[in-house]
Amino acid sequence: MKTGPSIADTAMGRIAQISKVIAEGGYDKVFHQTFECLPDEKLKKAYACYLSTSHGPIMGVLYISTAKIAFCSDSPVAYVTEDNKNQSSIYKVW
Repeated sequence: MKTGPSIADTAMGRIAQISKVIAEGGYDKVFHQTFECLPDEKLKKAYACYLSTSHGPIMGVLYISTAKIAFCSDSPVAYVTEDNKNQSSIYKVW
């Protein structure tokens, strides 16, 4: 599976991802801000990964908590709406 145009581009994407997480206060804080969490829910582990979709791989983070497994893309993903308008949004699955 090809995950980027080049190894250098993939590495730069990973560096940008780590920088974002550090700037926002760590994986735990990003997880709780991104997903609805139970009051006592704790993040167990976070993994940088690619989610395979029918439109290709999406770079993001897989979160494993005491209550859920979730994925959030690092950047907005472009798509076309039913009325043929181009839009983009963060890709989240849980």
